[in-house]
Amino acid sequence: MSGSSGARDALAHMVATAGTHRLLVARQHRLHLALIAVVAAVSVFAYLMLPSRTVKVQADGHEIVVDTYISDDHRLLGRIGIDLNDGDRVTALAGDGIDVLRVERARRVTLAVDGITYEMLTHARTIDQLLDEAKVATSGRDSVLQNGALVSFNAPVDPPVLFTTIDAFTSAPASETPILIEVRRAVPLTIVEDGAVVSETTSSRPTVAQALREAGIRVGPGDRVLPDAQASLAPDMRIEVQHARAMTVTLPQDHVVLYTFESTVGAALAAAGVSLPPDSYAEPSLDASVYDGMSVRVVQIAEEQEIEREYVENRTVYRSDPSLSPGQVRTVQGHDGVRVRRYAVGYVNGAESSRVLVDEYWESEPVDTVVYYPVQNGQHLAQPEGQVVKTLRVYATWYNPASAGRPASDPAYGRTATGVLVTYGVVAVDPTLIPLGTKMFIPGYGYGVAADTGGAVKGYIIDLGFPDGVDVNWTSRWLDIYILE
Repeated sequence: MSGSSGARDALAHMVATAGTHRLLVARQHRLHLALIAVVAAVSVFAYLMLPSRTVKVQADGHEIVVDTYISDDHRLLGRIGIDLNDGDRVTALAGDGIDVLRVERARRVTLAVDGITYEMLTHARTIDQLLDEAKVATSGRDSVLQNGALVSFNAPVDPPVLFTTIDAFTSAPASETPILIEVRRAVPLTIVEDGAVVSETTSSRPTVAQALREAGIRVGPGDRVLPDAQASLAPDMRIEVQHARAMTVTLPQDHVVLYTFESTVGAALAAAGVSLPPDSYAEPSLDASVYDGMSVRVVQIAEEQEIEREYVENRTVYRSDPSLSPGQVRTVQGHDGVRVRRYAVGYVNGAESSRVLVDEYWESEPVDTVVYYPVQNGQHLAQPEGQVVKTLRVYATWYNPASAGRPASDPAYGRTATGVLVTYGVVAVDPTLIPLGTKMFIPGYGYGVAADTGGAVKGYIIDLGFPDGVDVNWTSRWLDIYILE
């Protein structure tokens, strides 16, 4: 009995426990359904109550515009694939009806100063801002290098990022270029110019030459710099500059500019390898002292014998010959001569400087050409001897070879229309009145032959011929002439 009673109690307990479990399961199901309903209601409420927004995102050189219900900026950036790194900065900007999110990446910079190297993440735009951020003080003579190049303190840390609108957004970050900023401290130095201390200053330039240029010291051709101009600058360095003296040397065929430390002209020419040509000297002399900007002239002297030949044309002279008939001439041809002059000519640097006549002689003497003309023995006769055909009243002028206007060198000089030379007895006529070849007698002149014509000899005008070199005693006038048979 007692055993049956225990079994009934156990069964009753099991039934009670099962009922309780079913009641708990039902209650949890109702709670789950209620939670789902609440979440759904909240979602519907958020959808209905929270409006979407348009956001323009600028990052890593790209730009994208998105419509979103996400209000948290960092969550939005993560949703569109933009990862933020240490030091990056997100700036929200108010746009015209649109939100702007700008992601500014921190630049990773290596800063070397005073023997210490720092690694920095910075948003500094210029080098002086970066140095202020790193609490690095500089002086006026200090200099700064960016990736090995000398730049100013207000130079940008790196080129600015320009945002460009694109169709598809790429979230891969732009490749980073290493940035090394080095501060070079100015060191003290002494500059000695031509033996005198001209400056005790400081410089942060890398070489001696750049430090001299910064100090305003000109280093010209031939100057000496100690230490070498390309040597690295060191603290407490003593830089000595010796300026060479410029000397312009004018040679017979050229000129050169020498830069020398020698004290005399001769020593400077020798040091430069300039030798004087034979028979030359220097102005100023070789022992003259050298000064800056000096001009030296090398003078070369030469003398030559020069032969000069002058060709002298022979003259034509006229002489009387009693054996000649009126109108006839006889010519004895001469020849030209050559006069020789010998000069001593001096030259300075190839240019003639003097000319002296040494001697002068005839290589062949000129011989005159002699034209013989008839003697007018009948000039005193008032009437001709012989048979007169007729008498003509004419106006008689006179002419000679020179009056034609031709030079004596002209082959036609003194030639008449019939080819004979103008001389005594040759008469120019108008052949329509007096035919050529007509013999005549002219009182006060003598016998003549019509052997020439002339542009001014027309009608009753005749022209009486005379040779060159004689005194003409004829006066132009009207007179009667006799035409002979």
